[in-house]
Amino acid sequence: MKKIIKKQFWTKLFKLIKKDILTKKKQGIILIIASVSIGIYLGLSAGLLWFLFLAFAFYDWDNRIIGVMALISLASCPFLLQFKQDVYAEQMAVYAFFFLTMVVTLQLIEYKRHPELFKDNQDEEK
Repeated sequence: MKKIIKKQFWTKLFKLIKKDILTKKKQGIILIIASVSIGIYLGLSAGLLWFLFLAFAFYDWDNRIIGVMALISLASCPFLLQFKQDVYAEQMAVYAFFFLTMVVTLQLIEYKRHPELFKDNQDEEK
């Protein structure tokens, strides 16, 4: 938890994001075009969710950030239900499902890109 609070963590993270965006401009253009098209066709919320997913997929960022967003969305549901905000609680549960789906899909993409990171210790012993 201390790692997330430290200022160096955030500055390093934003430098990495800036470097990725500046070096992979074709992917950024595809990302923006796809997100805006989806946003126009399906709505702002869908466009933003697809933008988030595609950004993490194209730039190979750490998908645990989306996992934290899923946990926050899921953890907010009981509080919203307690305060009789049923519509918002239901929407946050849907967002939690979307974020969890994104994390699983991004893990599959990461597995395909970097299979050497997922080797078992048994394979190394043989």
